[in-house]
Amino acid sequence: MVTRLFLAVLWTGLLGLEGEGRAQTIQLDDVDSGLASPSGNYRWLDVADQEYSAVYRTNYNYTQARVVVNLAASPQPVQGTLLATNLKPNFAYQLKLVGSSGTAANERIGLAGRYWQEEWSGTSWAGGQNLNNKGDGYFPTPNDDAYFSRRDLADTNSPTGLRYKYTSYLVADYFITDSNGNATVTFQVDSSYHVLWKTSQQTRGANDGALKTVTFQASSAQPAYSTNYPQRTVSLFGEWERLPTGGIQLRPGEFQCAVVLTEESFHGSGGQYAGGWAAAMAGNISFRVAPRLTAAVFNRGEFSFDIADCYLETTNDVQRCFGLESTNVWQTVFTFVSTNPTTNWSDSATSLSGDAFYRVTTRTVP
Repeated sequence: MVTRLFLAVLWTGLLGLEGEGRAQTIQLDDVDSGLASPSGNYRWLDVADQEYSAVYRTNYNYTQARVVVNLAASPQPVQGTLLATNLKPNFAYQLKLVGSSGTAANERIGLAGRYWQEEWSGTSWAGGQNLNNKGDGYFPTPNDDAYFSRRDLADTNSPTGLRYKYTSYLVADYFITDSNGNATVTFQVDSSYHVLWKTSQQTRGANDGALKTVTFQASSAQPAYSTNYPQRTVSLFGEWERLPTGGIQLRPGEFQCAVVLTEESFHGSGGQYAGGWAAAMAGNISFRVAPRLTAAVFNRGEFSFDIADCYLETTNDVQRCFGLESTNVWQTVFTFVSTNPTTNWSDSATSLSGDAFYRVTTRTVP
């Protein structure tokens, strides 16, 4: 009998909960400006701190914009393309993943990003603030320690039975729109940023994100302006929150969260209309992060394959069964602690008869 090798697709790669690994398209809609945001005041200045016209400030809102995120059917890192039209012109935005308080995905996002903390006052959730001690950027940071020390503290009078509520978010990328408020952004969730800075405010460090530069000239001939401004060149970058930049991994599991565009306010740069990191548009998204089996090869009596997208320092099991009927049992044939994102393993075909199915599961996450 010829033995055939199957890698169980059910357990591999980045899987959409509604589509089993197919690409997803998410349309973002206008949302509450205070979503995971310190104050939610909108900014009415462009990246050069030039004021939009009174007519534009009165009439523009995000229902007039169209933003679509095309999420790739890919493994880690989560990646895709954002297509935007009619956002604010010459304007900087953060691209975030935002969790829902009390969910497993919320914690996973916080452990790769940031925590927004609120405390039960007796009548409402109040005192919202970011945990703001990122330490050296490597887990566990002082923010992680604070989160773990407080997340389970009880308050029997609160709606959740807990004293604190956390909304986690991960600033994964950022971009500047053109003079029409349009942008096309290819992104991947492998970096974690604290906030954006213009180089006129702060010097970019070696661990910070890529420098993004625009040169433009705003004038009263454009719908958003009533003043003719000189040509301006502005460069900005993302300050690191977690390290290494470009090497951030989401912990394995299912994610039901939101993709959110947040206005960058540059710490009040510009005065009266500077804004306060207001949420602009958002849409819900679902996916799964898990290790995956790839590159299956049969050679000299052995089946071998790569095990990719392993979260570092996790315990993982390669499991095998000889059919997908309910009576078949998955048995662990290889257990390993991942010290690299990719490893490999081989199984001798001489001990097999019939078809063999393999999958990989993550047992523990630090």
